[in-house]
Parts: sequence; C-alpha cells; structure tokens
Amino acid sequence: MSAQTQEHLGPYRVIGKIGEGGMGVVHLGLDGGGREVAIKVLHPHVAADLKARDRLSREVETMRRVRSPYVAQVIDAELAGDRPYVVTRFAAGRTLEDTVLAQGPMAPDEIVRLARGLCQALVNIHAAGVIHRDLKPSNVMLVDGEPLVIDFGIAHLVNASRLTQTGMIVGTPGYLAPEIIRASEITQAADVHALASTVFFAATGRPPFGTGSFEAVCFNTMEGRAQLDRAPAWLRDWLSRALQVDPAARPSAGELLRMVGALDPAARQGGLRRLVERTLTMDLVSDLLPPVAYGQRDRPPALAPTRQEDRPPALAPTRQEERRPAPAPRQPFELRRFLAGSGFVGVLLLVTLMAATVVVPVGVGLLAAAIWLAFHAGAHYFADDRRTLLVTALMTVGHLVLALAFGTVTAGLLHAADVLSPSHAESLAAGAFTLGLFVLPGAGPARRAAAHLLARLLPGSRATVVSVAVMGPVALTSVIVALVQAL
Repeated sequence: MSAQTQEHLGPYRVIGKIGEGGMGVVHLGLDGGGREVAIKVLHPHVAADLKARDRLSREVETMRRVRSPYVAQVIDAELAGDRPYVVTRFAAGRTLEDTVLAQGPMAPDEIVRLARGLCQALVNIHAAGVIHRDLKPSNVMLVDGEPLVIDFGIAHLVNASRLTQTGMIVGTPGYLAPEIIRASEITQAADVHALASTVFFAATGRPPFGTGSFEAVCFNTMEGRAQLDRAPAWLRDWLSRALQVDPAARPSAGELLRMVGALDPAARQGGLRRLVERTLTMDLVSDLLPPVAYGQRDRPPALAPTRQEDRPPALAPTRQEERRPAPAPRQPFELRRFLAGSGFVGVLLLVTLMAATVVVPVGVGLLAAAIWLAFHAGAHYFADDRRTLLVTALMTVGHLVLALAFGTVTAGLLHAADVLSPSHAESLAAGAFTLGLFVLPGAGPARRAAAHLLARLLPGSRATVVSVAVMGPVALTSVIVALVQAL
C-alpha cells in the first residue's frame, strides 16, 4: 500500500487499522465532515470474485436503506475499483462475545434490554428487505449497554459462489439456523433463530446447541436440541419458540419483540422437568464425539473497550477454556420430536433387520453382524478420543459374546416353554441375537455411529418424513412375514 492510499480511500481519510479477518481489513477513518467511520477493505482474493462483487454492490444499495439505532448503518461503498471497500458507522465498544467471556452471563435486566434491541434491529433490517444471515455474539457490539448489529449481509455474498461449488458451510457452529446447514431456502426466520441463539449465549455464556465437534453441533441444531435447561426459567419459552426447527413455526421479529415485553425475570418455573433415562433408540448422536470447550479469547482489560473488528466466519473454536464445562443435562424425551427425527427411522430399520433375520436366520444374521462390526470400526477410527485398538477389540468381542448369549438364552426359554418347534425357536433366537447387537450394554458405539450415518443421509425433516413413510410399511410387512413363518 502506498503512502497516499494509506492516508485516503476515496473521500475518506484513513486513521489506522482496527481489525482484520477473512473478509478484509477494517480501518478507522474520517469522512469529509470529520465523523468517524469504519472502512472495510476487501482482501484481494475476495475482491477477485467478480460475481460476488456484483451481487454485493446490488445488495449494499438495499442495506443503505436500513435506518435503525441498533444497526451499524452502511454509509457508502466503492466496489468497482481495484481496492473495493464498504463504509459503515463506527462504534467504539466491545462485542457481546468479548463482554460475556470476560464478565460472565448478563444480568436479567441486561438480557431483556439486549433482546429488545436485537429484535428491533431485525424488525428494521427485515423491513428493508434484507436478511442478516450471520447474526452471532461476535457481530453484536455493546455501546453504552445497547446492542448494535454489525457486518450484516456481506459475508454470505462473497462466499456464495464458492459455497455452491464446494458445499461447505461458512458460519459459527451453534448460531446457524437448521435451514442454513441443510442448504435450504433462507428466509427472515433464519435471523430469528440466530437472534435467540445469541440471547441464549448472553444469558448462559454458552452456545445453545452444545460445544462438541462441528458435526455434533450441527446435528443438534437440525434436531432442535437446544440446551434450554441451562437458560433462566423465565426465558425458556421465549427461546423455545424462536429456536423451532421449522422456520414457519418461528415468530417473526416483530412478534418476538412484542413477546419481550411479557418477559418477567422475577418469574420462576415451579419445578424442573424430570429427565428421562437414556432410551434404546438411535437418538444419541450428540455424544458421538467428546465435547470440547467453547473458544475463549484472552480476556481484555475490563476498562479498555475494544474497537469494532472484522471477524471471519469461524468453522470451529480454536482455543479452549481453562476449565472444561460440565456435561450438559440431557433433554427430556419428546415423542413428537423423536417420531420426526432420524432416530425413529433407525428403530424401523432395526425392526426390519430383526424380522429378516427370523425369516433367513443364517444369512441375515451374518449380515447384521457385519453391519454391527462396520459401525464399531467407524466409531473407533473417527472418534476424537480413540481408545487403543486392543481395548476396542476386546470390548467388541465381549459385546458379540453377550449378544450370542442373549440369543442362546432366548432359544433355551422357547424350548423350555415347548410352544414352538425347534426350528421356529431357533429362528426367533436369531432375531434376538440381531436385537442384542444394537441394544445390549456395550452397543453404544455402534448405535451412535448408526445415528450419525442416518443424520447425514437424512439431513432434513422432510426427507425423514418420506423415509418414515417408506420404512414404516416395510417394517410392518417384514414383521408380519416373520410372525407367520415363526408361528
């Protein structure tokens, strides 16, 4: 950069660099009237994306129509030159993320104030026909206690063409709406989901969908497994409505704003809902990999506010907290969510496999054992906290022996009851063996690997509903055939 360009970018005088990220470099500048502005200069590799630059120039014109005290207004943009840049209102303060990580969760009155300001910001943004798409704690500044939304609508435009080609997800785990993860149509409801996730972080100091691997957090998000028990009791209903998996079920930003007025921090829920024991379904992917601590920056001095920074979309936290957070409480079992999720598909597949084993004991029994062994191997080789191969092998053999014993005991009981012929009793015992492979103690790794695979194959609720519609009749038919043959 030459001395001249160091001093001026178009009509703006550059004072100094105040931040840098994956999108570009942010400078503090002065406009012609001496007012402070933030000038974001796009990196050369970003500016080289001509299609994204053209889309950005069109949407910036829309962004400039947003007028809100809770939004960092887009003042100007020059996107046709060699060094394209976007000029926004400058805000001296600290991000919500830095504030919470340094000082802990917000007080109840501060949470209500934050929620009200963010809702009003989204109302104004959506009224201009803009979708933020990247609302998160690091994109919210706190200025004199009031929230100020920054960096809206820009990151997704520059990354859009590359995302289409690679299929990658750009964003921060825990703050992406399910439809963004599924690459479905993005509407204003995605911002409502991100707003609730951001308020959850302010109230708890943690993201709402856990702190595990990227895949586990995304799975929790798509399944609607927000850790609402961690949030204050008076805030849970408000969060729950905005964090619905189905975008159509979420309130609009205006409705959410009206609901803020009904929040009563003094109210307390009469009692915590009792958590049920772990079921024997394939609904256990959230603990497929061990949790890692949420990324925490070195705490800034309490009295030294930071300048507005340009933060790149982070794929995963890079630093760990000094202390590992306690495991999140398991959410209560909800039948409706289970029936709409991939876990129910797993149960239907297991029922079908059991019935097929009864019909063809040797062939399907060996196939079931091979599938079970493949899941165990996948759980071993793709786990972050991988055990030694010897320990995994011993545990696998032990569980196989337990499943064989379960089938043998079943056969013995049926023989003793003398209600079935020996061949029919052995067929049912083979089905019990298949069941034991996936439900007896020690089957957790195979069950979690199966659930992880189903979550990948069935990323959305619509696909799951179709699969259930197909697998339901198949499972019922296979059970009827097995019963007819066995009895």
